[in-house]
Amino acid sequence: MSTAKLDELIERVASEHGIVLSQDDPVLMMHTLNEVLLEQNKEAHAELLSNYQAILEENFNRWCEYSTKKSNAIISASVSNAQLTRDQLLESCIQLIDEKIKSGVDQEAYDLGRISRQAAIINLMASTLILISVVTVFLILL
Repeated sequence: MSTAKLDELIERVASEHGIVLSQDDPVLMMHTLNEVLLEQNKEAHAELLSNYQAILEENFNRWCEYSTKKSNAIISASVSNAQLTRDQLLESCIQLIDEKIKSGVDQEAYDLGRISRQAAIINLMASTLILISVVTVFLILL
């Protein structure tokens, strides 16, 4: 401990307690020992804090890696689910469109068949009338 600090301490004790200490007083030795112990304690605390900070940083880095892996896994699962849902929706839409086309084509084919049958019957009747007319004209002319 420097002489200036020691003189300040002697003055402070004298002013606060009314006791004058000498440079070789055992009380000052205790004060010096306390200062040494405080310095050692300060160094030990600084080392503990440094170690604690290193542990915190390491745990933070591990947590970052873990959370990154977990979030990537969740994103990947979400993308897979979205693709699966999209594929299922697309498949159901295709099936629905296919059914609509088939039912529309079946109805049109039925309608065309009915119209064709009616046209065939009308043509048959017209052909029969023409045949009867030709036979009648032929019989009249004979």
